[in-house]
Amino acid sequence: MIRLLALLLVALSAFCHEGNRRNPKPTAAAPKLKQVRRELNQVKKAAPHACCVKPGCDLCLLRKGKCTCAEDVKAGRGGCGQCQAGWAAGRGAVRGVDADDVELLPSGPGELTPELRTIAANLLEAKRTLVKEKRFQCCIRGGCVQCAFEGECTCGTDLAQAKPKGVCGDCLHGWRAGEGLFAGIAPGSVTLSPMNDAMAGMTPGPAESGVYFASGTAQLPSAQPFGMLTKRSHGWNLMFSGVLFGVHTNNSGPRGRDKLFATGWVMPMASRRLGRGVLSIRTMFSPETLTVTNGRYPLLFQEGETWKNIPILNGQHPHDFVKELAVGYQYRLGEQTSVNFYYGLRGDPAIGPVAYPHRASQSENPLAVLAHHYQDSTHIATNVATVGVSHRWLTLEASGFHGREPDEKRWGIELGAINSFASRVTVTPSSRWAGQFSLARINNREATHPDRDSWRQTASVQYVRPLATGHWAWSAVWGRNHDLAFTQLPGAYLLPATAKPNAQRQHLVLVPTRVPGYRYNAYTLESTLLTHRRHWIWGRAELTDRSSLLLFEEAPFVALIEEQRFTRVKAYTMGYSFELPSRVSFLQHSIGAQFQLLQAPANLQPIYGAYPKGFQILLRVRFRSADGTR
Repeated sequence: MIRLLALLLVALSAFCHEGNRRNPKPTAAAPKLKQVRRELNQVKKAAPHACCVKPGCDLCLLRKGKCTCAEDVKAGRGGCGQCQAGWAAGRGAVRGVDADDVELLPSGPGELTPELRTIAANLLEAKRTLVKEKRFQCCIRGGCVQCAFEGECTCGTDLAQAKPKGVCGDCLHGWRAGEGLFAGIAPGSVTLSPMNDAMAGMTPGPAESGVYFASGTAQLPSAQPFGMLTKRSHGWNLMFSGVLFGVHTNNSGPRGRDKLFATGWVMPMASRRLGRGVLSIRTMFSPETLTVTNGRYPLLFQEGETWKNIPILNGQHPHDFVKELAVGYQYRLGEQTSVNFYYGLRGDPAIGPVAYPHRASQSENPLAVLAHHYQDSTHIATNVATVGVSHRWLTLEASGFHGREPDEKRWGIELGAINSFASRVTVTPSSRWAGQFSLARINNREATHPDRDSWRQTASVQYVRPLATGHWAWSAVWGRNHDLAFTQLPGAYLLPATAKPNAQRQHLVLVPTRVPGYRYNAYTLESTLLTHRRHWIWGRAELTDRSSLLLFEEAPFVALIEEQRFTRVKAYTMGYSFELPSRVSFLQHSIGAQFQLLQAPANLQPIYGAYPKGFQILLRVRFRSADGTR
């Protein structure tokens, strides 16, 4: 298996060197940019920096030697372009001022101190390095500050298109100050990039954190592309994204089944400034209750949850209609520190990586990860409350939530008191990397074992690498469930006709019986490549512990069997799809297929065969930004 994983990574990395229009390697300007950032922060601490947003702007310091935006905004004169972008993103820090009322106040260059002149010279040197690496295509004289710190500027290429896109706050300021580089463009026609607004409330900390919230408060590298429609209305930043897969699957072997089904999700979101922080409203819905019939779709070696009170075997249950219904509030304590609050009637606590449907490394594979119930199954939990503190690239979080998994009634939200707890530490050293380790105590997790509690540990690394005509993403995820020993009491309700409301099938015992605990480990390595903007190539390798229930067919008596850790299975997936031309600017379509090769251990081969196989034909529709970017 190790050889196959290494071959997969080498094969995909070979594709990642295509194209010369954009340098995919880490920039040589990174040390100089870090030095400039550190020196600017020291200047802000040493002298009064009366900015109107948090974190404070850099533009005023490097243009005129000081910042008076707070005073100017309060007086109704407006602020610099970088501050206007900050207000649009919900980072305004002046009480009583609405973001829609903040105008742009262009200012020319002023007198800089010797220290600031040195900092500006160092920044200019870093910009020249970025230009040489073909990362910096700016539209104003001298180049913008904001994009320089991000290590890439596309404002010039965005503005030069037939349908011009918006620019960053620094470039907007430069155009209003008469510093635009392009002839034939009226300064008044240049607008702020909508992505400055769209991601308000979606990042846990300052720009240095380089990540975005995705599933609950789990974090994605900001280099991951987003397919998102955005609009600003009455002070609110409105966002909408989603994807739908149509799938026909065919599986070999005695337990293999065929089926036509669909998976997917849509995510409407909104954010705005509230008080001294940013309020975000997070929702997510899935059509799978309608598009996955009979309570599951075929997936060999998968197990977890029930359908008609019978444990699902060799199948994956659909997601609930309501996947997330939550609010978040982000309060910035300073330039590099923020506190994040999250509550979801339905949400994702601080356990595990970003759930598999939202990882770029999994974006084109519609089938669930076999290790889903060991790694990220809590992405649909109820009564979730999370608090986190972010400082630069480090985030610490703690959550309380109701531990029971969703029931078979996929349209509703199962309410329950907080009885489980989780904690997570996340590190994001750059915009391309995100790693996490988490630990959770999940009580009364499964309907088939309502008295069993579990400890869950997970660790993961995500990487996203932008390319000239696409991107390459991969993730490595480990998860462990330690199902704790418990005492099974006699007198459990066994038949639905005699069961109390909300009771579940339990195992039949005549005297109190001690049921031992078991440990299950699961490993997942997945990778997806988009090249030449049209060709998707992906792969996944899995090594997962399974229980003794895989010995049986789906039947009512299986609910009475006390399962135990029984074996370990392997699964490999490779797929390809082609991006089709679209006549709708905000939609993407692709058609493709994938092949699965599963390896059964010796104790399952008499039932499944040594190498059962699966094949899927895929049609995909995804929302993208109206300008055609993903």
